[in-house]
Amino acid sequence: MNTGPGVRSSRYQARLSSFWWLSSGRYCLFMLRELSAVFVALYVGTYVIGLYRLSLGKASYEGDVLLLQEPTVLIVLGVALLFCLLHTLTWIHLTPIVMVVRMGRKVIPSKVILIANYLIWSLLSGIFCYLMVN
Repeated sequence: MNTGPGVRSSRYQARLSSFWWLSSGRYCLFMLRELSAVFVALYVGTYVIGLYRLSLGKASYEGDVLLLQEPTVLIVLGVALLFCLLHTLTWIHLTPIVMVVRMGRKVIPSKVILIANYLIWSLLSGIFCYLMVN
């Protein structure tokens, strides 16, 4: 059988719908996690633009703050925040799978790594919120 370039396979390959991932909860979560990266970038871009406008002066920054208070922008940023939370939670749950910690011959249980990640995330979020309020 010749399998070189230019030779087509006789096997039938069914075409998938663009929404094939909606058929399974696991695939749907995977695609939402991938989509969440776009919203994380949007969220980061908002802060970068805010810092840039702050460097231009008080008037420019106040214009940026007024724009961020528009209802449409608040809704978009609220959706972005939810996607950022999804992105964070799914990555925290992936950490024990991709990061195996060994101490000598012992392997740290994945639950310990997961709990440690949640504690660090909570601590950093608490510090950030405290700094934002005060």
